[in-house]
Amino acid sequence: MIGRDWFRPRPRSEEAPVTDLFSGDETRAPSFQNAVDAIPGWSCHFPVEYGLSAGKLPTFDDPRITWAMERFGDLSGRAVLELGPLEASHTYMLAKAGAHVDAVEANRLAFLKCLVAREILDFPNARFYLGDFVQWLEQTETRYDLIVASGVLYHMRDPLRLLRAMSERADAIYLWTVIVDDDRLAPSATQRFEGLDMRLYARGYGDRSVAFCGGSMDFPNWMHRNDVLAALRALGYEEITVLDDIIGTAGNTLPTFSVFARRRPAEV
Repeated sequence: MIGRDWFRPRPRSEEAPVTDLFSGDETRAPSFQNAVDAIPGWSCHFPVEYGLSAGKLPTFDDPRITWAMERFGDLSGRAVLELGPLEASHTYMLAKAGAHVDAVEANRLAFLKCLVAREILDFPNARFYLGDFVQWLEQTETRYDLIVASGVLYHMRDPLRLLRAMSERADAIYLWTVIVDDDRLAPSATQRFEGLDMRLYARGYGDRSVAFCGGSMDFPNWMHRNDVLAALRALGYEEITVLDDIIGTAGNTLPTFSVFARRRPAEV
């Protein structure tokens, strides 16, 4: 159950100045740590064998991505689109499994962190693009074998638009997202989608510090667990597998889940 206070705006924290991020020179002896230190606000912890100090999340060996890859099967030579790579930890896992990855990131600092991570970990079969991944999905003609969207759906102002755009580019998708699972919580709005009424729950960010890694627009809309699954079924995904998990965020426990969805490709 999500407490109602999670839908109240949060006070904004003071943003760290980043205008002079790359001014001046590095006076220490060259090292990977210098590159990490050049960009503030890291969230993820590099593989321990590199001995680097960055963030705390161990996402370069993330069991959620391992689970998704097991559901999909062999990724060797497969085309994968990753939405919101953040610091390239999941990109690293996908590329290490043999996939060719296009990763689209809108946050400029996160994009630079992805480039640093690729330089340090040396995984050449990935390309990072700076920009809006919804527009990428809606404007590209490329079809992917798999789309990975970990931690992005609940940051969207229009999550149903994202689900539809993903469905038009791949027959297999993986989602990890925060969800609403309390039927007593009144939705902020409902939206008609594929003949179904979908509940939307507006959530204010507030915090926009340098370490902020949410969406570009405030008040994204979260979705109810059942509505996410119903939307995927409506979009033609027959095989839907769910992995429930719970994480702690900012001292609160939020319901989350992983979903792997696949449909049979249309016959030509």
